[in-house]
Amino acid sequence: MYRSEPLVSVLLPCFNARRWIGAATDSILQQTVSDLEVVLVDDGSERTSYEAVASIAASDRRIRLVRNERNEGIVAALNRAIAESRGDYIARMDADDIAVANRLERQLEFIGATGTDLCGSWFVEFGRGIARAVRWPHTEEAVRVALLFQNTMCHPTLMGRREVFESFKYRETYRLAEDYDFVVRAAGKYRVGNVPEILLHYRRHSQQATFSSRDAMERIACQVRRDALEYAGIVASAEEQRLHNLIRAPYSILNFDDLLGIERWLIKLVRLAPSRPVREVIGSQWVRACVRAAPLGRLMWHAFLRSPLREFLQNDTVVRWDLRALAFLKWDYRSRPFETFRRFGLSA
Repeated sequence: MYRSEPLVSVLLPCFNARRWIGAATDSILQQTVSDLEVVLVDDGSERTSYEAVASIAASDRRIRLVRNERNEGIVAALNRAIAESRGDYIARMDADDIAVANRLERQLEFIGATGTDLCGSWFVEFGRGIARAVRWPHTEEAVRVALLFQNTMCHPTLMGRREVFESFKYRETYRLAEDYDFVVRAAGKYRVGNVPEILLHYRRHSQQATFSSRDAMERIACQVRRDALEYAGIVASAEEQRLHNLIRAPYSILNFDDLLGIERWLIKLVRLAPSRPVREVIGSQWVRACVRAAPLGRLMWHAFLRSPLREFLQNDTVVRWDLRALAFLKWDYRSRPFETFRRFGLSA
């Protein structure tokens, strides 16, 4: 049957992305699913970068180039890309990442087989130090619980039914965590999950907001976490909300009472829904809190050992070695040695 519109629209906003945009677009154009369009939104790039993007767009009729005359930011660029798209399914892609050749095919198969409305996938981080695979929770229940703590659906791996993206536009008030906010709201109405396969190579570099605006990003993420608790119907006091945000904060936990408070909060959460996926996610968050409490040394180590949350860990032996080393070294979470350590140990 002849289709006048593409099956998949890939949203690809870019700003001064000349260095990597070629590899990113090639990885989409060479997908095993060819019935696609790339909605390439150049968000007011400088002339030489725009010319490079325009040259790439002219090389394949499946690329639709849209240009913002001035830089309006990622939120506006994404919403314009959604408005310009025509596919039954919408996928995300970033200008500095590389998709595996069968990424779109596997995600379409996953959506069809599971009835999922929005999915991400596992991915490999590369570009800063040793590459590492990130395997976030993939079942619907586990993803929903994990979203209480962080965005565990990697933004450039997202694919979903068109209605999901049309129902939940990106919000400027949540800029820097607009992806987390989008996924949390979408999960409140639609089915979500992650394809348990590595389908993207996610490039890390110093120009990313993750590094350049880390503190501002965390402030917005704190609000999204509070929203996620509310959407899930979980009542949390102001102190419990503070402790909840400490678990994934990008800095060290220096107060032992805070660590004990986090333990009590996580035990409360697991009692609300004590299924196996929930226990495993909660156990992993206890580990993350202990990682951030490494400067507490022995206090952290003994708190971890005696905690009932340990029974929820999938690989207690590996975790114990990692945490024992951190308790001895007492490395700050933002220190360069810890950044190197985490490449070999915990995905924290």
